[in-house]
Parts: sequence; C-alpha cells; structure tokens
Amino acid sequence: MTYRRKATMTPKSPPDITVFDIADWFLAQATEENKPPRHMKLQKLVYFAYGWYYAYFDQPLFSETIYAWRYGPVVKALYDGYKHFKGNPIVSEITIVRPKLDNEVARILRYVWELYAACTDMQLSEITHRLNAPWHQTYKRDEWIPYEEIAPELIRDYFKSIKIKNAESLR
Repeated sequence: MTYRRKATMTPKSPPDITVFDIADWFLAQATEENKPPRHMKLQKLVYFAYGWYYAYFDQPLFSETIYAWRYGPVVKALYDGYKHFKGNPIVSEITIVRPKLDNEVARILRYVWELYAACTDMQLSEITHRLNAPWHQTYKRDEWIPYEEIAPELIRDYFKSIKIKNAESLR
C-alpha cells in the first residue's frame, strides 16, 4: 500500500519534510508529464534531491536514513512503500497531490528533475556508483551487509564538491 498523508496549506521545509513528501513531488511531476518512474528511479531522484539540497543549504532535506544497496542509495521506508510495484512503473490508484514545499526545496526539486528526469533508472544507478561517490565509498561488495548506512555528511561533502560546476543552474 502506498503511504499518503493529508496535504497542508503551509509550505513545508526541513526538518518537517519526509522522504514521502519528496517522492510525492517527483511522482506528481512525472504524472503531469506522463512519465511514471519505476521504483529504482524514484529512489535515485530522492537521493539526488537530498544531496543537492544538503550541499546548497547545509541541512538535510529529510531525516530518513539512506542506505547503500546493490543498485545504489535506497531509503528503506520508501522502498517498503513502493516495493509492490517491483520493476513496473509507479502508477498510483489514487491522485498524487504535489506537496506544498518552501521555495528553496521546490527549486532544488525542479533542478533535480531537469538534470535527471530523462535518465533511465539504470543510468541513475550508474551515476550513484561513480568512483568516490558516497555509495561507492560505503557499499561493501565482499561482505553481506544489506543495509549499510551512507553517512549524511559523506553525501553533503560529495555534492558540495561537485556543486561549483552546477551553481549557475540554480540562478
């Protein structure tokens, strides 16, 4: 079953934002463009939003833990909410309401969408697997540790290291 909460009239900002608020924003955008993502793509979009927001505003976007799984970063609560779709596009049986988020959050989410929406879920997974990326530094290939946490500071520092190249895009 897909997790949903009531929409609020007041724009939300961290620390009141959850991973589901971010996922709902991307799902609403994808629905508007008739491009329903698969679960893995949604996970990666949420991860990129977290990383870019943390890099620009020095504050985590949401409090849920991000783990290093085989195909990249995963938020387990989001995984549990959408795993029933398996590898199929996420098409909701209910209307997804775009959450009301503060301007900085909305700007980052639009930026992430513009950067990554055209990528497939596997392309996004490959991006997260790049040398020295947080997933690459955390994932234990030779050990069976299915839920190794990616340190939030590692994500922040990585995205800060690449944000200079992209700073002009947000203006």
